[in-house]
Amino acid sequence: MNRAARTTGRGTRRSQRGVAAIEFAFVFMMLFFIIYGIATFGAVLYIQQVISRAAEDGARAVPMLLSPPLTANDTRVRDTVYDSLAAALVAPVGSSATPQSRRIWIAANATVNVTITAAAGGASPSAVVSVTYPYSANRLLPSLPVLDTSRWMPDNLSSRATAAIPS
Repeated sequence: MNRAARTTGRGTRRSQRGVAAIEFAFVFMMLFFIIYGIATFGAVLYIQQVISRAAEDGARAVPMLLSPPLTANDTRVRDTVYDSLAAALVAPVGSSATPQSRRIWIAANATVNVTITAAAGGASPSAVVSVTYPYSANRLLPSLPVLDTSRWMPDNLSSRATAAIPS
């Protein structure tokens, strides 16, 4: 009886050899996807924050650029937004060797619109600075084949800021 118990114990050990490696593989894949999802959302939130800051920088520049008067899509405001975006890490690695190359890439890919609205009801006129960045074409982290990020990640990230134009 003692020998039968020992045999059963050894047989059980032999049949479970390698189970820990299989369990580790499943747990590792699950943890990897969770961490990758967190990093991907973090990258999207970072880019969104950079775009919001760039739109705000463009809006802050409006009161300082009154001579000559502002026009729609004023290049001075657009240059301020492009400079703000170039200071961040939004350009792909191949296009971000120097600040000038980042700025050229951003000017070619990001869309900046400046709209001047007329004063209504005694309010001062305002300028709206809108920035759109094509995120799906320029992801910071690559898309995994298993996770279809096209369903839950935006194609474009955008932000807008408004500034009053002093009279």
